[in-house]
Amino acid sequence: MVELHPTSLDLNQVEPTPQVVNWLRMRASQWLTTAQKDFNAALFARDGSEASFDRYADARSELDSAEAWALRVSEFVAHVR
Repeated sequence: MVELHPTSLDLNQVEPTPQVVNWLRMRASQWLTTAQKDFNAALFARDGSEASFDRYADARSELDSAEAWALRVSEFVAHVR
């Protein structure tokens, strides 16, 4: 099974069944958890090099995206109720 990246989904095209809502919550939670872990690792691994700064910037960007997606999912779920 191919796992979709959350941002590849258009929530306007999703059927809001209980299973879909649960899946969206699970994916948002997984993405947030992974992004936070990667951000923390990048933050504390900074050594002043350009490469470590790039890893930090990439991790910060991914965390921002995960947070934005989680907010969109929460709004979607709120409208379903």
